[in-house]
Amino acid sequence: MSAAVTDRPAPPAQRTAQRPEAGWRAWPRGRAGNVLAGVTAAVLGAVVWQLISLTSDGWVPGVGDVATSAAELLGDGGFYADAAVSLRRVLTVLVAATVLGLVLGLLAGFSRKVDSFMRPILVTGLAIPDPVYIILVILILGISEVSGIVALTLAIVPLVANVVISSVQARDRGLDEMATTYRLSRVDYLHHVLAGQIRPAVVAALRTSFAFSWKLVVLMETMTQSDGVGARIYESFRFLRPADMVAYALLFIVLMRVLETVALRRLDRSPGS
Repeated sequence: MSAAVTDRPAPPAQRTAQRPEAGWRAWPRGRAGNVLAGVTAAVLGAVVWQLISLTSDGWVPGVGDVATSAAELLGDGGFYADAAVSLRRVLTVLVAATVLGLVLGLLAGFSRKVDSFMRPILVTGLAIPDPVYIILVILILGISEVSGIVALTLAIVPLVANVVISSVQARDRGLDEMATTYRLSRVDYLHHVLAGQIRPAVVAALRTSFAFSWKLVVLMETMTQSDGVGARIYESFRFLRPADMVAYALLFIVLMRVLETVALRRLDRSPGS
């Protein structure tokens, strides 16, 4: 009897605990895992890029050429001046699009009439390609930095507004009734009742606005401006300097990712954390 009990296989949970993790489950977790994943992706990307370079008959710069060009740009003050100009435009578009989208989203979220009026406009705005905004605004206002910022703001506002509208319409109506019962002022209602419910949507809208703003700013600069990172990328393309073109793009992407990590990801945390 004891032998039969001893030879009986272990329960599934015990077998799982005794079995070592394998494959992707053995990947390090936490911050170390994220760093390792990022390094692995970067190495694989560099290898693939180098293979493409070797098979392109010299049209695609190699990893070494791009690295050399990036090092030269980092030692040149002109790069920092262009990056500062582009960053100023990105922040301007980000603030303008987020504020306008938030206001429109709140109005449409609380009012069915405003929602019915705004819905076709927002759907149409989302369907229009971004370069069309730039071209139309330039035809109306002329080629200037202001016209580019206006065009990009108009392109991003529908994205932000749609996110906010969905969040406001999905709010807990029971909390609205509680606020009415306790006769909360509008300021107290917005601060204590509504803010906590729409905060994830506002953060998502801000991240969406940032993600689109810096990409569209670079596109706008390549089309209309003589300064900024986009203008330098187009200049490198015109003068057949692909290594400089790729280096400008990569350095600006890294800068934007750092800003997103430092500034925006902190908003994902709850106020009490």
